[in-house]
Amino acid sequence: MGAAQSSKFLSVVFDLALAALVALFLLASGDTFRRKLVHLAGPTLAARRVTVEILDEIDIQVQRYLGVMLVTNTLVALAMFLLMSALGIERPALWAVVAGILHVIPYVGTAMTSIAISAAAFLQFGTLASAAAAGLSALLLSSAIGMGLSAWLQGRASDMNPVAVFVALLFFGWLWGGWGLLLGGPMIAVVKTVADRIPAMRAFGEFLGR
Repeated sequence: MGAAQSSKFLSVVFDLALAALVALFLLASGDTFRRKLVHLAGPTLAARRVTVEILDEIDIQVQRYLGVMLVTNTLVALAMFLLMSALGIERPALWAVVAGILHVIPYVGTAMTSIAISAAAFLQFGTLASAAAAGLSALLLSSAIGMGLSAWLQGRASDMNPVAVFVALLFFGWLWGGWGLLLGGPMIAVVKTVADRIPAMRAFGEFLGR
């Protein structure tokens, strides 16, 4: 069991290091890829203009996604601090930080937080009823903010319907696991941005819209 957990931990560390390295090279390259994409769009001014509009909109969509994530994660942390304090759980500030960080991973992070809080409540109070009450309260609170408010805000920010956002997260989560859940939101927003500006995909963009 210990070896398996160590292997998973090393895998996560490797993935994070690889992602950080790729991000570093992308930042160092500046607007090189942007200029290449505009050049590959075609010789006509119209094609290049559409490409620039798509790239600008993608940039805006990613910024909106990160803004929504920051707002919802902060709200989850504040609400969790109040809940843990009301329930008498020790170190409520620590659980608030844990809940805010794990909420970066949609749905799975909420489940992990609830399980951890249930275990902490059982160790502190020694009863299954207390553990179940604490875990269920944390799950309902995180779900209301993370799944309800976050999906609504993301849909408003990206001009997408919440059902499309939810289905996209399920699909990318099934495809790539935790990374898919994390990246599914901005990826489907990027797809909609491209679909709205390409005539052949306009029907799909309309399907994703509100």
